Amino acid sequence: MSVSVNGINIAVRDLPAATDRYERLFGVKGEHVGPEGFAFPGLEGTKIDIDGFILNLITSTEEGTSVARFLERNGEGVFLFSAKVDDIDETVEQLRASGMPPLLAETMRGDYGAVNFIHPRELNGVQLELIEHP
Repeated sequence: MSVSVNGINIAVRDLPAATDRYERLFGVKGEHVGPEGFAFPGLEGTKIDIDGFILNLITSTEEGTSVARFLERNGEGVFLFSAKVDDIDETVEQLRASGMPPLLAETMRGDYGAVNFIHPRELNGVQLELIEHP
């Protein structure tokens, strides 16, 4: 199993304001990510590449999404830790065998690659995203 750091996702209420703040902080331009860039509908964001570390600012455009629920419960902040994997199916099976079942029965696949998640209760309150880039 090969797992490495991809980045973090930060849930924000005001995407344009947060984007401006982080772009100024790191001196880099972010890339807007529309709904097609997410495994689940109702989300949009900004991807900021900081020397290979990906900082994703995400917001919910619909009520009831996991990000909307997170913002209601916790306010703005780190939503998940993202890890790159070489073979998501193998990684998911190895994690399942070690007692960390994935959130999704089937890995989601799209233009963004392939993703699955490990529930925050398995990792001290932090949701883990496993992503295999296309």
